[in-house]
Amino acid sequence: MKDIIVFTQNTMASIVATREVLINNSDRLKAIVLASQFKGESFTDQLKVAYKLTKKSSFSFFFYKLLESKVYNYLLLGHKLTKTKKYQNDSAKTIEDLASQYNIPIIKTNNLSDNDFLNNVKELNPNYVLCLVAQILRKNVFETLGNKLINAHGSYLPEYRGAAQYFWYLFNGDQQYGVTIHFMEAGLDTGNIIFQKKFDYNQNISMYELHHKLAQSFGFMLNEFINNYANVNHNGDNELISFKQDEEKATMTRMPTKEDFSQLKRKGNKLITFKDFFKYM
Repeated sequence: MKDIIVFTQNTMASIVATREVLINNSDRLKAIVLASQFKGESFTDQLKVAYKLTKKSSFSFFFYKLLESKVYNYLLLGHKLTKTKKYQNDSAKTIEDLASQYNIPIIKTNNLSDNDFLNNVKELNPNYVLCLVAQILRKNVFETLGNKLINAHGSYLPEYRGAAQYFWYLFNGDQQYGVTIHFMEAGLDTGNIIFQKKFDYNQNISMYELHHKLAQSFGFMLNEFINNYANVNHNGDNELISFKQDEEKATMTRMPTKEDFSQLKRKGNKLITFKDFFKYM
């Protein structure tokens, strides 16, 4: 039964998580929506969005995100061209390679909030739409797809609502990171929780390695959602058992600033290392 659509993008974390879902639950996927990382009809429009985000954060973070995803995609291409073992066992394949391998159609869009695009998705009538994207979704997305939207968030909600949780785990010296599978709504990471888990990690790892671990956990937990939660008869009503977040325990993250990055480096944490790209595909 093909009843699930995945919204994803060609960034390291989204590729890693989507790959896990594609390999383990291809028989449930009706389509893959491959969106641009930044909303905009042209490259110039997308660049403007990226620039606005940079102003809220720092050039260091923007450069890290650019390096993380661009180099990762070039390495995937290298694995494909040289037919490495990692490529042959699917652990270094792109979303498009795997979608083609499993005969899953890909829909591309620059704007997940475009009404024509949303109507096309609605016509496919998925039971659930799994979201692994950074684009901010407008109100019409929730009006069109309602409680079909399921998000994987990189924290134990309601803690660490917002962006770049992996940075703040290291910055704050946390001993665990969390992942929450929850319904999406118009608020920032405020939807009802379906299930969530905490994971231990080595605090001395690089930010890239922690981000990669988070991405793998996204994939594992989305597979758990598909296998153990998404098998209920879905008739348009919210039939999954979920619970509201405790607003009194809510904390927010923000985009890290230049000074934040300087403090993290003084603590001894690296943003990314040369071996990260080859060790963590």
